[in-house]
Amino acid sequence: MSPMLSFDREVRTWLAVLLGIFAAWCGHAVGGESTAPNALRVGYVPDATIVAEGGYEARGLVADIGFYSADAEKVLVQAVADRATGRDAIAPAVQRELDAGLFPGAVVLVGRPGKVLYHDAFGFARIVPDKVKMAKDCIFDLASVTKPVATATAFGVCVDEKLLRFDMPIRQALPELSGSGIEPISVTQLATHTSGFDNTKYHDRAQGDALLELMLGVTPKWTPGSRYYYSCQNMILLGRMVEKASGQRLDDFCRSRIFQPLGMRDTSFGPLPPSSRVVPSGASEIGQIEDAQARIAGRPVGNAGLFSTAADLARFCEMMLGEGRLGKIRVLSPESHRLMTRNLLAPPLPARGFGWELDVNSLHRPTRLSKTAYGHSGHTGQSIWIDPERQVYVIVLTNRNHPQFVGGERKDEQYRARARIGDAALASLGY
Repeated sequence: MSPMLSFDREVRTWLAVLLGIFAAWCGHAVGGESTAPNALRVGYVPDATIVAEGGYEARGLVADIGFYSADAEKVLVQAVADRATGRDAIAPAVQRELDAGLFPGAVVLVGRPGKVLYHDAFGFARIVPDKVKMAKDCIFDLASVTKPVATATAFGVCVDEKLLRFDMPIRQALPELSGSGIEPISVTQLATHTSGFDNTKYHDRAQGDALLELMLGVTPKWTPGSRYYYSCQNMILLGRMVEKASGQRLDDFCRSRIFQPLGMRDTSFGPLPPSSRVVPSGASEIGQIEDAQARIAGRPVGNAGLFSTAADLARFCEMMLGEGRLGKIRVLSPESHRLMTRNLLAPPLPARGFGWELDVNSLHRPTRLSKTAYGHSGHTGQSIWIDPERQVYVIVLTNRNHPQFVGGERKDEQYRARARIGDAALASLGY
């Protein structure tokens, strides 16, 4: 959609209102007058409940020129009704995916800087052993959304604190790496999954610290930089670099530098104590990390294991739309933010940022986003997308692996479902 066609609905609403006001002023100027009650004036703020339900704010019209326009009032009321109708179109779109059996429940949140435009919950948080309804404050296992939200961001913070560099060789950051052929690999190649490492899983060979030691001896399967191959090892190594450079465990570093400053009160690495708010994944116990490597490592690692809510992720997305800053809180420098969120790979490799995906062909990517949008998916059924050009973010959290793991084409359709939900929400909200 072109920028003109996607012109913010709120701006269009107020243009319509102002046109109505202008028309009324013309009538008023030639002798027209009204004594109607509840006069709509420039400066009059409609009922706060109506404004909230309509999805926009009436603040900003501050000069009272003291006239009433029934036509302008009708325009405003109709605008509110139109916005409410648009919002109501989101629920059927989500329900279609639930009715198709793609997942038991979902939480959807769409926002822009300074404002949540839509936030609602659908279906069930769990269906076995009993049914529990999904709530907006449910806590999800984010799986690989951990990679950009925690690990890549933590690395960027370390760069800003002069502890690490984006262009440094991985052996300089982790001298204990012992695999052959790793000398040419840079940390950016880890973050873009072009390191040459495959996605071999080691959780059936070792656990705890022994698992991490095993990964320090990995050898690239392909020439570094020659191909894209998604590998959890890349982000586990990046997380270990953060720990070594900062002297803190990954969870402690993320909590003190990212989550607490942003007010992300329900965001932490698992496992979590059982709670009705925690959404189960697969057949694992409530609060357990689904990803086997992250679970068996026995400590926080960089590829998975983070738990969060849609509301907390919204605060993170706002920080990213603010180029590393939320209000007075700065998490990332503008320079680090720009490098992390732009494409770092040349064709024919897919577009990737530092820990973020930018590929317009991604299965879970809403098509209504601009080409500048970046996001990430989680194996447990999560998607976040941030669009700096259109200044909007989309969060779709589901429990696709509950009550059991799903793979193959069914998995792909679950990814597409999240994109469809995102598109329905964006269209309904005027994007």
